[in-house]
Amino acid sequence: MYKGFEMSNADLRSGAAAENVGVSPDDFRAVCGLFPTGVTVVTRNLSDGRPYGMTVSSFTSVSLFPPMILVCIDRSAGFLEDLSTGLPFIVNVLSENQQNLAERFSSRREDDRFAGLDWLASWSNVPLLTGIAASFGCSLSRVVEGGDHLILLGSVQQVLRHGDRSLVWCESKYHCLPAVGTGEDDWRLFIIKNLVASSWSAFGDQ
Repeated sequence: MYKGFEMSNADLRSGAAAENVGVSPDDFRAVCGLFPTGVTVVTRNLSDGRPYGMTVSSFTSVSLFPPMILVCIDRSAGFLEDLSTGLPFIVNVLSENQQNLAERFSSRREDDRFAGLDWLASWSNVPLLTGIAASFGCSLSRVVEGGDHLILLGSVQQVLRHGDRSLVWCESKYHCLPAVGTGEDDWRLFIIKNLVASSWSAFGDQ
């Protein structure tokens, strides 16, 4: 655990309940799920040299000058073990055919996530998954408290584009981006199809 952020999730939930915020965790999670995000696996090496990775959808760019990103990590995650400023980690952006990796790296059996999996020792010897869409090699710059999560700010040291299209998470399901050609008609057709599907769905619910 990062020094200075030892409060448990149970303590945080107790405090939140006492404040009577008025927004239930289930409602908040459901509404947040309407916002599409990419899917990443954040990897690092633990202090004993073992590789560690976890699925994270709370990832975003922060700054262009200097290049910085952030990821939000649950306080109970093993990723937070022995964190220190400058710690190298990689954000692996999963490709559209890697739903299996998203599920693997979100399993509760943290020690088995790399079992039988092909990966490379990349920037600063940090595990890099194969077949991904892109990657960000980062060094830990700062940790900010954010309720039951910690917000890790990373200074970006390396970016790689691997060529595949990204996996998307929305409404508690995995999705693939539509195939897009050289013109705008592909996007218009995609939008029209979704509008028609939504209309038929709404009509059927009546």
